Amino acid sequence: MREREENREIPAWLLEPSGHTAEGQPRGGMHFLRRTLKNISGVMTNELYCEKYAAKDNFLQIVDPRAKLCTFLALMIFSNVAGRLSVLTVLAAIPIVYAKLSGIPVGEFFRRIWLIVPLAVFLISLPGVSSLLIKGQPLFYVIRPDGFGMRDGLYFCGDGLATAFRLALRTGISLSFAFLLFLTTRWANITAGLEAMHLPSLVVSILNMAYRYIFLLTEIAQEMMESRYLRTTGRLSSSDNRRFMAHSAAHLFLKGHQTSEEIYEAMCCRGYTGESVSLSASAFQLKDFIFIVINAAILFLLILGEHLK
Repeated sequence: MREREENREIPAWLLEPSGHTAEGQPRGGMHFLRRTLKNISGVMTNELYCEKYAAKDNFLQIVDPRAKLCTFLALMIFSNVAGRLSVLTVLAAIPIVYAKLSGIPVGEFFRRIWLIVPLAVFLISLPGVSSLLIKGQPLFYVIRPDGFGMRDGLYFCGDGLATAFRLALRTGISLSFAFLLFLTTRWANITAGLEAMHLPSLVVSILNMAYRYIFLLTEIAQEMMESRYLRTTGRLSSSDNRRFMAHSAAHLFLKGHQTSEEIYEAMCCRGYTGESVSLSASAFQLKDFIFIVINAAILFLLILGEHLK
């Protein structure tokens, strides 16, 4: 009885489930803010996810960044010129094996890489590899001959599907090696390796600053969204959401420009001359040469497989 009397003194809108208005309708503006906050926090989550595996001492983590950069780049280039599906399939299995040896969950690695972009590339390429552009012996028909006014119908042949699989495999292989590099190497070590490979210091500095600005601007955007979310009551219209996003983008641009000027002035005051400085000096060791030799042998065998009749 007492609980019922207390409930009468509490406003009805406070007793409603979160995210609904007095009429019980979903608050579209709140859902919009929640989705935006979730996507922004995903940037930080991915960075923590990469840092967790880069800090380990497993197979790829102990290899010099320069060895990984050169090796992965060579394998990625070869994947884009290879034509045999068998060779591409073996090449696609290599990063999965490396992920397993490096302590990365194979299931999660496969889901993050192969079930998103390569799958989308395969599906998008299907219209282009159908009988509309590639003729051949039909494997199966989508539209039978003389159906919908099409004399030959719409079908897929072996060459067309092979082309679609090649596109998907090449995309997945390139993404796999790039993802492995970022998962097993800290960003500072990657840029240090690039500078050791005589990449211009200005380019290295731009990459380092851009990487840090991504997270700085992400943090500012997250704070803006959180403050908006905490101050929002009732339902927001679509025009209010668009107006808020336009103002937020403008504020983020101005804030980023102002911050860049302040950071550059602070760097100049501390003796910045345009040359990037790395605190970690690395030298090639025996394990790095072994890693390069093993991958060179794998690449040589794949090239032989590509030219076998």
